[in-house]
Amino acid sequence: MRTLPKSIVSWVALGLSALAVAACATGGDPLTSRTEYDTLVPGWDSKFAIDFKVERAQDGTSRVYGRIYSHYGEFASRFRVLGMAVDEGGKVFGQRIAPVPGDVPGFSQVYFEIDHLAAAASYKVTVWDYTFIEAQGTLQ
Repeated sequence: MRTLPKSIVSWVALGLSALAVAACATGGDPLTSRTEYDTLVPGWDSKFAIDFKVERAQDGTSRVYGRIYSHYGEFASRFRVLGMAVDEGGKVFGQRIAPVPGDVPGFSQVYFEIDHLAAAASYKVTVWDYTFIEAQGTLQ
């Protein structure tokens, strides 16, 4: 039985690795493409709802503020929201992550604000991330 030389096997492995990397690469900016990431916690909208308003600041930026409503019975700690400035074409061109002061107790509502967001045609706010506190000393 004849075996392939090691150099051929190495080149084939290298070629397959390069192909895999190229297939995973995107052609545009990953933060502003259609496959942008707008949360680190998929499914957050089954536990929380967000209501917000926008106010123009004197420095030309915008302040997004509102309330987060918890529909889930666990205390959410280290809660952060992502505010996105969206142009007329639906493309995100500015974003900021802001912590929610006081975290989010279960079945309640809390105030949040995101300052110095770029002036835009419209805005989008999502839950960026959080950690549930199930029992004292236990994080999920």
